[in-house]
Amino acid sequence: MNKKWIEIGVNVIFWLTSTWLIVYSYAIIMHDVVLIDDEIVGLIEHSNKLIKFFLIGQPFFAIYFYLQFFLILRLNTSSKISILLLQSVALAILFLVLFNGVVVLFFEHYIHLIWFPSLWYGIFIFYTTIAIGYGLVKVWFSNEQDKRKLEVLNKEAELNRLRAQLHPHFLFNTMNNLLAMVDQEQHPKLAKSIDKLSNLLRYVVYENKGNTVVLIDEIHFIQNFSKLHLLRFEDDEIDFKLEVIGKYDQQQIEKGVLLCFVENAFKHGVQPEHESFIHILVDVTNPTTIIFTIENSIPPKIEGNSVGGYGLKSTKDRLELAYPNKHSLVIVEEHTYTATLSIET
Repeated sequence: MNKKWIEIGVNVIFWLTSTWLIVYSYAIIMHDVVLIDDEIVGLIEHSNKLIKFFLIGQPFFAIYFYLQFFLILRLNTSSKISILLLQSVALAILFLVLFNGVVVLFFEHYIHLIWFPSLWYGIFIFYTTIAIGYGLVKVWFSNEQDKRKLEVLNKEAELNRLRAQLHPHFLFNTMNNLLAMVDQEQHPKLAKSIDKLSNLLRYVVYENKGNTVVLIDEIHFIQNFSKLHLLRFEDDEIDFKLEVIGKYDQQQIEKGVLLCFVENAFKHGVQPEHESFIHILVDVTNPTTIIFTIENSIPPKIEGNSVGGYGLKSTKDRLELAYPNKHSLVIVEEHTYTATLSIET
């Protein structure tokens, strides 16, 4: 059975049970113990008017209960706990005022009930406690589920890297051998290219084995990655710029989360013999925010040219799990293709 329906069923059982207990307990107007034929017998009498009163009150409590519950759920998307606490207290006070007003206006015969904590206020405290506890448990389970999803994605990425270990290791060693064979004075461009490729492989295979890396290291990786792609073009054929503004470049960021946009720019945004450009701006003027903007030209479509690389969808999924409600991605595709990613670190 679907977990959602199980949860709904548990909620229905909770309200039926709690309503029965409240009505049965609080509608008693007489409870006597008498001796009949040497046998102790308890006599309980309920008031039909009180039963009606408490039954009418239950929908009010249900509305209040779920308003408190959904308010607590906002802990999953907001770090301002003090504001949520004030809103929760304000909601409780508002409910008390409104309910008391309803009793005064429409149930004047039972106005004495709202002044006895053992009666109506006991119900109020009970439902408030359950609503807050229910919301906190729901938030905890949601956070744990997101952590597990992120762990699965990271393990899948790690598994893919492990499956490709032989290939990077082989290339890494081959690059070092080729670099030693190249005459760096006669072929400086080739030597630098081999060195950059070797650095890329070293970064992927040996360095930064955790899930996050220092932003400046990731920027250097993107620079070397881009320079290798630019070897396919003439010197002035592609207008490529990468600029970093701000001094807070030591922030931690998910490894490879920016590379997808650069890879797609080279795959779909540039084309030989056409005026093409790729402009990248990394704004780290804020110590807790990274703003990454990449803009590239849109050349004529080439048949068979499909989206590849790391995949934009996979990157979006990683961002949702690694930075829930702490990132924004805006993609605009008109005359040029622009992607702006903002991350709160």
